[in-house]
Amino acid sequence: METTHQQIDEVGEFYLAGDSEYVARTLDAVRYAFQPIVDFDTGVVYGHEALIRNVDQLGFSSPADMLNHAAQHNYLADLEPQLLMMALEYHRKFQKACGSKLFFNVDGRGLGLADDPRMDLTAIVRANGHDPSQICLELSENHQDNQSGLSDHILKNLRRDGFMLALDHFGQGFSELRLIHDLGPQYIKIDHFFLKDIDKDPRQKLFVTTVANLAHVLGARVIAGGVETEGEFKACRDAGCDLVQGYYVARPFTDKSHARLFYDHIRTDLAQNKKTEEERKIKEGIQTLPSVSSSASISELVDLFIADQNLSLLPVLDTNSEPRGLIHERDLKAYLYAAGFADEGHKLALDLPLHNFIRSCPIADINSDIDTLLVTFASSLSSDGIIITEDFRYAGFLSATSLLKILQDKRLEEAQDQNPLTGLPGNGAIRRYIDKAAHARSTARHFCYFDFDNFKPFNDTYGYPQGDRVITLFSELMQRHICGIGTFCGHIGGDDFFAGFMMGEQDEIAERLLTLKRAFKSDVESFYAPEHRKQGYIQASDRYGAARTFALLDCSISMITVEPETGLPVDRINTEIASLKRAAKRSDDGFVVKTLAA
Repeated sequence: METTHQQIDEVGEFYLAGDSEYVARTLDAVRYAFQPIVDFDTGVVYGHEALIRNVDQLGFSSPADMLNHAAQHNYLADLEPQLLMMALEYHRKFQKACGSKLFFNVDGRGLGLADDPRMDLTAIVRANGHDPSQICLELSENHQDNQSGLSDHILKNLRRDGFMLALDHFGQGFSELRLIHDLGPQYIKIDHFFLKDIDKDPRQKLFVTTVANLAHVLGARVIAGGVETEGEFKACRDAGCDLVQGYYVARPFTDKSHARLFYDHIRTDLAQNKKTEEERKIKEGIQTLPSVSSSASISELVDLFIADQNLSLLPVLDTNSEPRGLIHERDLKAYLYAAGFADEGHKLALDLPLHNFIRSCPIADINSDIDTLLVTFASSLSSDGIIITEDFRYAGFLSATSLLKILQDKRLEEAQDQNPLTGLPGNGAIRRYIDKAAHARSTARHFCYFDFDNFKPFNDTYGYPQGDRVITLFSELMQRHICGIGTFCGHIGGDDFFAGFMMGEQDEIAERLLTLKRAFKSDVESFYAPEHRKQGYIQASDRYGAARTFALLDCSISMITVEPETGLPVDRINTEIASLKRAAKRSDDGFVVKTLAA
């Protein structure tokens, strides 16, 4: 059977030329369902993923089988544009979905081969009254497994024309990091394998957090797909994901009456997002730079720079006011000088589109904390700053200078609250950590208190300088054995220390604490005189002046675990820690654990 390609008539409607029965029968049978993709913080619907239905009427067990058949029989390139137009027409009927983006899965096999109508996707979409900026093409694993230089070139052109790109099922393949680098997708959808029970597996949460940090540095948003439980939802939100999709939000629907503007159960509790002094400083540092449309010409861009001589860069926005990157004045000047624009014959080049000048830029939400902003900025080489968004739309620009000032203020505050002996965070930082951790309900939180045993007799016998050396030893052992990602270590003062854990199971953390306890008990013996080490004790006066025998230095550890979904006031946590501290002193092994549940 000879298959000819689809054509577009004068009014921009599709018709099938030739005898492409496969395409015609497929379009007659299939329908589309839509699953919402929602903003984690506001619950507002950001977009809908179009999902193929009714493939069983064609004898296929799944949409993947249908697309495999299309690829094997060489009609996939003709079918995909038709499917996209069908999805767009269905989506347009949902009045409540107006303004939301359509996420459309592109198989992509054979993309760019001779007479491939997908090369003209921009013209096809515009001819049917749609704007490419409202469409996100989700690249399936089939494209990722069969990518080529030609297909990547076509995708880059589609991206420049306004289409959004998303990497679907991120984490499955080996080439995905290269695709992020080469294509610069606006969205990364993490594979459900890494999200299933993420609230119970710290390694999964660490992976997702790392991917989210990388994506934000590269100016991309992260979609948590296939989220099914409240625990998974909260863990993905805490890991830095921007958008959520899955049964916990809503199931796919076909009835237009089921379309909604937002979902109440997704909205973040505003009481848990109290405005802090840090957030105030961030918002004060944001500049409201003028922006330019991604559809503007170089001539319009030149006019903007001429109108404001102080401008050195401009954020570029799509038709939905979402940032696409930055344009630097220096790049534009270099182009104009190189093209010799003093010559009248070159002025036609001013009408060229400006996408060649767009540089990627880190993007962050206006409610991001300073640590997130600093990690995002520091990980981006040669960045001028960070584009700030609110509800995914451009809100302003946080320059490198503003970030450095915020960082300087933060470091000054930390230095003022730092223990001078150990260099660890002091009481103020510990209080802030406990307050923040108390509200992070998506995972278990572990609060640990350390107190030396028999420290006063040691000080009385060997002197305070030697006591300071013992304190320094313990702080070094803490950092060696328990500090790391998801862990906070602090020095309350004297021989009292604190550690907090936002990742890890109780048993695993308890083992790390016992390792620290054993290391301290062993290493601290070197601070004693040989005769005291040999006999295993010293004689000194107790607090009442009576002579007593005291064992060599050790430490007592009390650990409180607050289970997921359990909210406790900070005062309650502090009271529990103080009570448990006394119990640890009285226990045989100097280590006690208590779990607080909802």
